[in-house]
Amino acid sequence: MRAGHERGEGRMGTIVGLLLFVGVILGIWNLGPVFWADYNFKDKLNEIARVGRHRSDDDVLRMIMREVSDNKLEGYITGHTCKITTLETRRTILCEYDRTVEILPGVRHTFHFKDLADQPLL
Repeated sequence: MRAGHERGEGRMGTIVGLLLFVGVILGIWNLGPVFWADYNFKDKLNEIARVGRHRSDDDVLRMIMREVSDNKLEGYITGHTCKITTLETRRTILCEYDRTVEILPGVRHTFHFKDLADQPLL
């Protein structure tokens, strides 16, 4: 119960806290898929880098582009943004790309992803 002289003016702090909470949730909602797609793509790059020497760099690039399509990264990664280096005992794949995301309405940020897979050949 309130005393007669108390007015209950703590609403502004609650509204600001609620707006911050909603902003954080919205930011996570918008950023989560971006980083999840990059994480999955990087994991697949490591698998692709391990395929045997009998696979040519063109075959490896086709495998990479299939993963680009599966992770819905077609607008960001092309055959020219990935560099494949195959040596006698290892393969290195480097894919760099930029992705612009609207984190909150009116707030955009460009993230630079540099995915490197350096694996021994099986």
